Amino acid sequence: MKKTAIFTGTLITSLLAGQTAFASSYTVQKGDTLWNISNQYHTTVETLMQMNGLTSDLIFPGQTLKVSEKEDTYVVKKGDTLSEIANQFHITVDSLLQMNPGISDPNFIKEGQIVYLVKQVSSSAQSTVPSSANGYYIVKEGDTLSGIAAKFQTTIRSLLALNPQIANPNLIRAGQSIKVAGQPVSVAEQNQAVSSSTAKNEQPQKVSYSNEKVSADPVQNNTKPTTLSLADKIIQIGEKYLGAKYLYGASPSRTDAFDCSSFTMRVFSEAGIALPRSSSAQAQVGTPISISQLQKGDLLFFDTDFNGTINHVGIYAGGGQMLNATTSKGVTYVSINMAYWQERFVKAVRVLN
Repeated sequence: MKKTAIFTGTLITSLLAGQTAFASSYTVQKGDTLWNISNQYHTTVETLMQMNGLTSDLIFPGQTLKVSEKEDTYVVKKGDTLSEIANQFHITVDSLLQMNPGISDPNFIKEGQIVYLVKQVSSSAQSTVPSSANGYYIVKEGDTLSGIAAKFQTTIRSLLALNPQIANPNLIRAGQSIKVAGQPVSVAEQNQAVSSSTAKNEQPQKVSYSNEKVSADPVQNNTKPTTLSLADKIIQIGEKYLGAKYLYGASPSRTDAFDCSSFTMRVFSEAGIALPRSSSAQAQVGTPISISQLQKGDLLFFDTDFNGTINHVGIYAGGGQMLNATTSKGVTYVSINMAYWQERFVKAVRVLN
């Protein structure tokens, strides 16, 4: 199991797009200057130049700058406790849990385990407004697409390119998840989304387990590929529980609190698919797939303690996002491009046939 984790962790790093940065480093964006970066991180131009060995104030987009001397990680030593580590670095245990969502039990950490001391952020999200979660925004009552575009300093056209599932820019609903940062989807994905919208307008969709291939031409196809239809339904079900709190060992019958596997079990059961209770058991169901084959609705499995045992599961939601129940934020979206998840990834499984 350990060898698998190491191999696949390397694979996910090489195949997933996006660079990970830490709170103590910053990736230069177009238009940045040392002066505005120093203001953003409450330091000085001279300090930034000294920390990065710069001989001039010239910087370029894509350059990674160190903006703090604060350590990023700590390797657990024998006898360490989370509270002792928190005291050592003058932070709280709650903060450590938020920065390490894979720690399911704050009383159990292992020698050699890596604990993150600063919040990890995707470099693609550094230039977005902080109120977006991992490049996504949850529509609130009264929101309009033009208002969201203004809030995130973008255009309606850009939002539509990022969200081809939006058939009518004047029609969005409260609770809907909208991508506000990242790369536009491919033409094939856009055609697929158009086909889905056409199908929804013409007739109710029925969940089917057929593997029939459907042309990307929306005129020729009145229904969406069946696996994708079921996958979208699963993501929609999962989004109902966004914000639900985390509770280790939560009963699958509860909808106000979940642990990682009770969440996936509940979501899939509402879509008519039975999963075992634990993450390790769920990892044995379905067909193993590579990261390059990921589709919405696939399950992702992790070894958060580096002990060779799967102990976390999430649902791939597309766009590098995973819908899962974390100890720090409950049910939420996270980016699998984050170093935390890349290092702990074990396998991906498809249970939608």
